[in-house]
Amino acid sequence: MLLDFTKMDVWKKAMDLAKQIHTMTAPFPKEELYGVTSQLRRASISVAANVAEGFGRYTAADKKHKYVQARGELVEVMTFLYHCESVGYISKEKRAHMMSLAEDIYKMLNALITKIFQRTNSES
Repeated sequence: MLLDFTKMDVWKKAMDLAKQIHTMTAPFPKEELYGVTSQLRRASISVAANVAEGFGRYTAADKKHKYVQARGELVEVMTFLYHCESVGYISKEKRAHMMSLAEDIYKMLNALITKIFQRTNSES
């Protein structure tokens, strides 16, 4: 059993995504600083933050809730990536790279959610 959320592979990948998003958004237009730049950065770090918070929760239901929230934030990031490509802030290749990372995280979150769901249903 893990005793430290920083050892979770999903948290590590989410932190990498947030770092790459931060770097990617640095050259965005200054008028987007409080728009898509801020929203994309906040949503991306929220994925990792919700994973960490879920790790720290006591009950399976609370853990699952935070992992579901992380997945929701991740889908928000994915939507912003499509938007950024459509307005020319990032290339199709950059969007595809970031989406690949996001999809890996999505699968990892689904596995966590499923594991908790199965555990809580087997205890009933």
